[in-house]
Amino acid sequence: MLQSIGEHIWIEEYPFEFIGVVLGRRMTVIRLTDGNLFLHSPGEMTDDRKECLESLGSVGYIMAPARFHDLFLDGAIRAFPSSEHHAIRPIFSRFSSRAKTFILSEQMVPPWGAEIEHHDFRAGPFHSETVFFHRESQSLLLADLCFCLSDRTLMTQLVGRALGVSNRFAPTRDIRFWTTGCRQELRASIEMVLKWPFTRIIPAHGEIVPENGRQVFREAFRWA
Repeated sequence: MLQSIGEHIWIEEYPFEFIGVVLGRRMTVIRLTDGNLFLHSPGEMTDDRKECLESLGSVGYIMAPARFHDLFLDGAIRAFPSSEHHAIRPIFSRFSSRAKTFILSEQMVPPWGAEIEHHDFRAGPFHSETVFFHRESQSLLLADLCFCLSDRTLMTQLVGRALGVSNRFAPTRDIRFWTTGCRQELRASIEMVLKWPFTRIIPAHGEIVPENGRQVFREAFRWA
């Protein structure tokens, strides 16, 4: 069920495993000043989840901010047909025939822009992600850019150590490899994010960073 983590912001966490690795999934919901809801990385839209969201407001905007974060987008679109749907370019074509579906890009001027900023984070040729900053809650919203796996199951610990994200908040090691030839672009994105005065980081997987978010984010990319 949805859990309030501040005024006008909620999260819902639910199980998610991939090849035995316990990743978990997290949807973030923000209520804008006009009453519309902003959904980041929507979960499976069950009847209970739909009813719970409708009790908070009208779902206006649904985000698919990274690859594989569109797994439940079809269900969300069917549940809330009057909402706008925004997906990053690599997955946009799957939904381009749907009404009110747009490419998620920092070139757009979004209707939520007065309350939530966004940036197309450049982390190499194979990682496409749009990150968000919610001003009111001082929260940075991520999909897969960085996370911290703390589950104690053997497979999760082994994979987490291999990726460099076991019990520490960090980007996965493959991002280091794929950004070797484009560190200037990476550093520009890091600097852009660090301009935002966030204190909390809410990734779609793993543990939330509840405080000192800018310091934690800066340390995660110190190698860049």
